[in-house]
Amino acid sequence: MNKQQQLSRVLVVGAGTMGHSIAQVFAQAGLSVDLADTKTETLELALTNIAENLSTIKQSEGSSADETAEYIELVLGHITPTTNLSEAATRADIVFEAVYESVEAKQSVFNILEKHLSVETIIASNTSVLDLFEETTLSHPERLVCAHWFSPPHIVPLIEVVGGPDTSEEVVNQIVSFLESVGKRPLVMKTFIPGFIANRIMMAMADAAVELLDLDIATPQDIDYAIMTSVGVRLGVVGIFQSLDFNGLDLIAGDTSLDELPNYLRTRIESGDLGIKTGRGIYEYETNSQLETLRKRDLSYLAVLRALENSSNFRPIN
Repeated sequence: MNKQQQLSRVLVVGAGTMGHSIAQVFAQAGLSVDLADTKTETLELALTNIAENLSTIKQSEGSSADETAEYIELVLGHITPTTNLSEAATRADIVFEAVYESVEAKQSVFNILEKHLSVETIIASNTSVLDLFEETTLSHPERLVCAHWFSPPHIVPLIEVVGGPDTSEEVVNQIVSFLESVGKRPLVMKTFIPGFIANRIMMAMADAAVELLDLDIATPQDIDYAIMTSVGVRLGVVGIFQSLDFNGLDLIAGDTSLDELPNYLRTRIESGDLGIKTGRGIYEYETNSQLETLRKRDLSYLAVLRALENSSNFRPIN
């Protein structure tokens, strides 16, 4: 399977909240896109939403009304809305499925696709919850991969990618290259797990937030404000684990005995790799450059802080 140079026509199945925005990404990259849905009104709304999305993008760039209108017309010209999935499938070089989270609905789509697609055409599902590798059936399972986008797909860069037991390694590599070619930042997981990476972490945060509510510690507005004005400033720069490096892994461990620490923390502490202060922790740092690394971190924090203050000033968006 080596069709990277031929991936010029994309089929997006499902024109709802995620699907219309996914189609927009490929259209903005200049690719031809068939956007399929069972309902004409859903397709009409999808095109309206894409036009609004594009208008917002051009507004953020300071474009004139004429430039914006011209750009919207150009991008929409790459999108063909259709209720005929079978016909659209015959033209597809690659498929992104974004119908609602139902095994039955997705299996129904797969059944139609397999009747009309080339056996080499990749089918990428947007699910992050359903284990389609176990719960659906394909005659060519080597071409099925999960490519989980984040809302809104036309803005958020991450796409979590994972194959199943039968997925071809070449398929995973090909879809990563394809997504990178349209400006996205795919991350390949080692194996499928419901919720993938980011959503599992978000749900853990949500559970903690709900616990604070149940204990009457703070209001929802207080909790959101606390996150936005603290870890929200940092996470886009250092993530979770590098943040531990900056704190010091020995400080994270505290008084807990080594035997009780998780393996990733115990092995590093035993080796004396405590983070930025020793030049190595979860990440490696240039020797004798602690102050310079801290300076780069702080400059990044300040840039994020200014952007957040200028965009919303940490107030709820309404």
